[in-house]
Amino acid sequence: MPGKGQAAGRIIKWGVKYGPHVVVLAQQAKEPAMKAAQSALDRQKAKRRAIEHATTVRDGSVLKTFDPTNPHGEPVWVVFSGDDPIAAHPATTTPIAQLIANSDLAMRTRPSDLPSPADRLRQLPKNLPRRPGQPRP
Repeated sequence: MPGKGQAAGRIIKWGVKYGPHVVVLAQQAKEPAMKAAQSALDRQKAKRRAIEHATTVRDGSVLKTFDPTNPHGEPVWVVFSGDDPIAAHPATTTPIAQLIANSDLAMRTRPSDLPSPADRLRQLPKNLPRRPGQPRP
């Protein structure tokens, strides 16, 4: 069984040999990871803005739909006042009528029907199964 000196020597040897490769890979992976994280945040912001907008109008509701002209398939939230579509979040150049042309309008959601963040926390299971070797809380 190798001693601590041999293990440290191997780590140093591998660090010198493969360290530059790891640095280059980390630099290359940084930009796509940042872009993916930013797009996830943008989707959350668009939904939050649409829900906030729907709470300010009379008989407001939101409908999740997809822009047929957008090749990336990002969701678009359409805000309704009663049965009239009034806005889309995020803003898109596609007319709202085209966004909801093939959508099921019965799937609209009122902001009051959506769970609050506190409600979502309460719905989490209290006792999650532990993995072997994990300390008790």
